Amino acid sequence: MAPLMKKGWLFAILLVLAFTGCPDPNSPTPAELIPETIPIPETTPPAEKSLAKIEIVTPPAKIDYLLGDIPDFNDLVIKNIYTDGTESLTSEYDIRYDTFTAGTRTVTIISKEQSELTASFDITVAETLIDTGLPVIYLDTVNGQEITSREDYLKTNIKIVDAANPGNNLENTAYKDEIRGRGNTSWGAPKKPYRIKFDKKTSLFGYEKAKSWVLLANYLDPTLLMNTVAFELGARFGLPFTNHYQHVELVLNGTYQGSYVLTEQVQVGKGRVDIDEDDGFLVELDRYYDEDPKFRTDVYQLPVMIKSPEDLSDPTGYDFVKNSINALEAALQGDSFPESGYRDLINMDTFVDFILINEIVDNGELGWPKSTYMYKDAGAAKISMGPLWDFDWGFGSPGNYFIHADRRTGMHSFFRRFFDDPVFRTQYKAHWNTHYGDIADIVSFIDATAASLEKSQVLNAGRWEAVDYAQIISRMKTWWMQRMAYLDTEINKY
Repeated sequence: MAPLMKKGWLFAILLVLAFTGCPDPNSPTPAELIPETIPIPETTPPAEKSLAKIEIVTPPAKIDYLLGDIPDFNDLVIKNIYTDGTESLTSEYDIRYDTFTAGTRTVTIISKEQSELTASFDITVAETLIDTGLPVIYLDTVNGQEITSREDYLKTNIKIVDAANPGNNLENTAYKDEIRGRGNTSWGAPKKPYRIKFDKKTSLFGYEKAKSWVLLANYLDPTLLMNTVAFELGARFGLPFTNHYQHVELVLNGTYQGSYVLTEQVQVGKGRVDIDEDDGFLVELDRYYDEDPKFRTDVYQLPVMIKSPEDLSDPTGYDFVKNSINALEAALQGDSFPESGYRDLINMDTFVDFILINEIVDNGELGWPKSTYMYKDAGAAKISMGPLWDFDWGFGSPGNYFIHADRRTGMHSFFRRFFDDPVFRTQYKAHWNTHYGDIADIVSFIDATAASLEKSQVLNAGRWEAVDYAQIISRMKTWWMQRMAYLDTEINKY
C-alpha cells in the first residue's frame, strides 16, 4: 500500500500544478490585480490673522476748538480688529485734521498697517482765530464767493480785532466794502495778495484815512519780513511817501489764509503820494507793461504806466508826463553829460536813497525794471524816485535768498547811467556813510520783528509750507552783516 499511496499524492500535486501553472488568457494581469489608488483630500492651512478694521474705542473729550488750534487727542483710544475676531489696542495710526476752516470738521484716523483702513470723528472749529499776538482781519464776501479776479471787486464785510490795541478794532457790515486780487507773479501763488476798497475813507491802525489798502501775502518770503525791512529802511532814510506796515493775520470766509502785511496802496492822495492830482504825475516802471495809459520812453525804452492823472478823456493830457521823462533821458544821454543839466530835472536825494536802499537789499527788480515808481509834483517840482515797493526779488532771489552778499546789484542801464556822474557817486557814498548806523542796526530790527512773528509764522507754516524759521532768520542776519561789510568797502571806493 505504501508505494501506491505515494504515487497518488504525487499525481494530485502534479494535477494542481497543471491547473495553476497554465495561465488563463481571460484572467486579469498582475497589474490589473493592484488595488486602485484612493486620492488623499488636500487640506487648506489655517488662514493667517490679518487686520480687518480699526475702531474708535474712546473719542477725545475735547472736540471744540478755535481756528488754527492744534487739537489735543491724547485721550483718543483706537483698537485693531482682526479677521479671526480678536482685538487689540493700538497706537500705530496717523491723524489727519484741518482746523484752518471754521465749522464741523472731520478728523480721520488712518492705520499705519493698512492705510486704506480708517475711522473718523467730528470736531467743531470756531470762527475766531487763536491768539498769535497780531491783529486779525476777518473778511466775508457775499455768500462766501471766492476771489478769482484782479480786476473785478466783490462785496465784503470787514472786521478787525486787535486784542493788544482795541482802539484799532473795526467792524463794517452790510457788505458795503470791496475786495479783489492784486499782484502779478504773486497772484499766481497759492497764498493770494489782495486789495481792499472801503466804501468811504477809513483809517487803519492810526494811518491816514483812505479807501484803498493792500494785503501783501509774502508767500515767496520765508522770513515774512523782507518788505518790512525795506519799508523800515525807507523810513530811516527819510525817503518821502514810504509805506507803513502792519503785520496781521487774515481770515477769509472762515478760512485762515496766513500771516500778511497790511500797507497803503501806492497812489496819489493825502497820506500816500501827496502831490497835485491834476498837474503832477505818478508812474510805475514795470516790464509787464499791462495797464493803460502807458508808453515807452525815447532813449531807454522804459515801460512806463501812468498811475496819475487818472481817466483823462483826451490822451494828449498825458503828454506832460512823457515830455518830462523823455527830457530826463535826453539829458542823461546828452553829449555834455554829466553837465547836461540833468541834475536840475531830478530830486537827487530821492534818486540816491531809492537806488541805495534797493542795492542794500539787493533788489533784482531794478534790473527789469519792475514795480519801480517815480513821481513829479506840479509846477517847478523835479522828478523824484519812490515810493519803495515789492521786494520778493530782494535779498537774492526766490529760492536763492541770502546766498550772494558780495555782489553789486544788477540795474537797468537807466539807473546805471547815474553812476557815471562823479557828483552822484559822491552823494551815494555820503548817504551810505550818513545812514550806516541805521543800516547796521537793521539786524536788531530783524530780531525784534521776527520775535513778534514767532507764533504767526508757526501758524502760517502749518497753513502753507513749513520752514526752519530760526535758521532762515539767522541766515538773513548773517547775509545782512556780510553785505554791510562788502558794500562799505565798495561804496567807499567812490
